[in-house]
Amino acid sequence: MKRLHLLLLLPGLVILGLLVSPVLASLAGIPGEVRLFPGTEFSLSVQLPLRLIDGDGLDVTGPKGEFFVKAEQVGKQYFQVRLFGFIPVRELVVDVVPEVEVFPGGHSIGVLVNPIGLMISRIVPVRGVDGQEYYPAAEAGLQPGDVIISIGGREVSRPEQVGQIVNELAADSPQLQIVIQRNDTRLNTTITPVLSIQEDLRGNQREVYLLGVFLEDPASGVGTLTFFDKNTKRYGALGHTITDGLGRSLEITDGTIVSASIESVKQGLRGLPGEKLGVFLDHTVMGTIDKNSKFGIFGSLTEDLENPFFKSPIPIALNHEVKAGPAKIYTVVDGSRIQEFDVEITRVYHQSKPADKGMIIRVVDPELLQKTGGIVQGMSGSPIVQNGKLVGAITHVFVNDPRMGYGGFIEWMVYESGISGEVPTSEYSFIVANQIRFSESVRFFLQENKV
Repeated sequence: MKRLHLLLLLPGLVILGLLVSPVLASLAGIPGEVRLFPGTEFSLSVQLPLRLIDGDGLDVTGPKGEFFVKAEQVGKQYFQVRLFGFIPVRELVVDVVPEVEVFPGGHSIGVLVNPIGLMISRIVPVRGVDGQEYYPAAEAGLQPGDVIISIGGREVSRPEQVGQIVNELAADSPQLQIVIQRNDTRLNTTITPVLSIQEDLRGNQREVYLLGVFLEDPASGVGTLTFFDKNTKRYGALGHTITDGLGRSLEITDGTIVSASIESVKQGLRGLPGEKLGVFLDHTVMGTIDKNSKFGIFGSLTEDLENPFFKSPIPIALNHEVKAGPAKIYTVVDGSRIQEFDVEITRVYHQSKPADKGMIIRVVDPELLQKTGGIVQGMSGSPIVQNGKLVGAITHVFVNDPRMGYGGFIEWMVYESGISGEVPTSEYSFIVANQIRFSESVRFFLQENKV
């Protein structure tokens, strides 16, 4: 009778095992894919009831539950993770990719973007020439957060364009066609501009047509270059995306990076992150922007760059190579001179999927602590180098302790830049990073989200 009960329970146990085993594999720390450079090694602890089986059907887990592989040539090896050694639960791909070498950055850059449309931050009343209040935007159905794409068939990307277009067209047409983006939907409506009296700084009055909206200008900011490649001219910077005032990633039609000089630094304090304040150097264009990604901005350089600390490119580190311990960062805190500072990587979150917070770092350099108090706004993108390899970039600061912050792995940034020629497989799923926000109040510096 007991044997019969066991036989009846066996199918249920097998089904249960199939259902929970993929989760078990993840919890056991077995990734779906591992990337290695030729000549490097990788080991993994595999505990019962899980085993690793190679393409020939051999158990390669090792007698002590230690899986070990040495990367010798470019290509992929496939292994099966099996429950009790016979029930397949997931695949482990060991992908040996060509080694990538780049120059660390550290340069202070001005970021000039030309976004698609302008976000409405507020809807306000307009006082007409007759002294009465009107609500043209509200009556047209516009809402805060809407993005104005075009007015009267003309696309807009800067606030000054709106006033120019409205006043050119409104004299001959009492109603203007307006196209807006609301979340993922484009809407068409009409708006009736109101003729009003406006006073300039000298007290002179003039008649102008107004829509009754305040618009956000995400036009510019100062950040840090992370890496560049002299052969392809590709670069990566910032470490996470440029967003609008609501935290949404900006769709950018075009943009450029220019040389910037740091004129002063506001020290970071507990509860009040500091900031770099900089100016653009005669709008000297360093490169173009063609991608605003979860992991930074990317594009092509238009002039040759140098880093005084690196005469030759250095290898990038894959995320499993990054270790807790001492490291260096490169950034500008005075003028345009790149300096080297000591930091400590205190914790590493090894990732099989691209994500923003790959490591925690602590500033330990006395000079940097005296100058900035730690990590400040505008240091986003500052490269992190450990054991002769570029391992990541600064991305966030801890509000309650400006000496501390997060860094992102350089591996994900390099994939995004297109330098390696390799892209993550479908096994990888990108996670939205905490983002950089541009607004009119930060025209001359880059503001990072606070953790």
